[in-house]
Amino acid sequence: MQMATEVVSGQTQTFEAEVQRIETPVEEYFFEGAEKLLELWFERSSGNGKIGSLRDIPRDEIDAMLDVARCKILHSKHDDKIDSYVLSESSLFISDNRLIIKTCGSTRLLATLPVIIRLASDYANLDQVQSVYYSRKNFLRPDLQHPLYKSFDAEVAYLDQFFEDGHAYCLGSLKQDRWYLYTMHRQPKKTKMASRNPDHTLEILMNDLDSDILPVFTKDVCEDGRECFEKSGITHLIPNSAIVHDEMFDPCGYSMNAFMPDTDQYATIHVTPESQFSFASFETNIDANCLYKQTKKVVNCFRPGKLLMTVFANENSVKGKDAQQQLWECELPGYKRTNVQFVRLEVKIRLRQFFRVSIEIFRRKPWSMLISSEETQLILTKTTAKEANRKES
Repeated sequence: MQMATEVVSGQTQTFEAEVQRIETPVEEYFFEGAEKLLELWFERSSGNGKIGSLRDIPRDEIDAMLDVARCKILHSKHDDKIDSYVLSESSLFISDNRLIIKTCGSTRLLATLPVIIRLASDYANLDQVQSVYYSRKNFLRPDLQHPLYKSFDAEVAYLDQFFEDGHAYCLGSLKQDRWYLYTMHRQPKKTKMASRNPDHTLEILMNDLDSDILPVFTKDVCEDGRECFEKSGITHLIPNSAIVHDEMFDPCGYSMNAFMPDTDQYATIHVTPESQFSFASFETNIDANCLYKQTKKVVNCFRPGKLLMTVFANENSVKGKDAQQQLWECELPGYKRTNVQFVRLEVKIRLRQFFRVSIEIFRRKPWSMLISSEETQLILTKTTAKEANRKES
């Protein structure tokens, strides 16, 4: 109750009035860890003019492009082959004719596409996209995304405004975790571009991380990125010769970029450690390791409840194709495969090149399924003995 006053015929009267407090609902905090990933390969549409490099794009132009996506650069490292940027929301890699950008949260990645195309033309004299790959897994909370990203159909319609003959795929069950891919390839202007070097990309998208490892990715346990890199075991996932730079977020969260010196080979890891929506991603095209062994190392590091893994390889990549075959034939220890799909994409170029895409979805087995038959027998024996003692007493 609250006291109120009212003036009636010149006299002030006091009375009790019931006031109902209206509380504004508090939106529960949520962060979408799953990234949107855009990879663009550029070329010159004609033989006129000197071809430059995407690395010639000025830093202020890159900053302005990222403003459109609603993220920013935290720090960067460079060598003669690649520029690596750790972003407030994931990563950016730029080499001479390839740009890879992945952004998490509610960022607006595809809004950067016309900006990137213009910058490539203005500063590198690369006025045509030769290949494009746009991919993402299904979001946990699509309702919190910008309208364009609430539906893959809308994203496809947007991309079709820029590219003719683009192809769109959904791999995985529509009722469970799935992976979306949009891709387009043009006939290269130079024959030597048709026979691209062996190329593959391994991507592992993980949800429901083991609760024991989540605290490592908080400021309560690790002061900075370097400490987190060591304590989390991520140091064992990256070749010792790689150049690494990473970021520990406050109060939690972790991002890391790595690249091999004098190559365009990279690796990137991002971790969202909040238990209600924990997520981690690992992506690499480094060819120094067996991809099957690499996958097992990553899974052992993060111990996710479920994971979605893709291997993208061209026909020249022996390691990529071997990994796809191994993952097809072998089990991932401790996990049950719930879905597997394989797609062969034909690129209509002079040498008739193919790209192979495989996706596998795993769920961690219940603890009882991880126990050996000998251990199970021992448990049963002990249980029987306890029951017998209980009856005797």
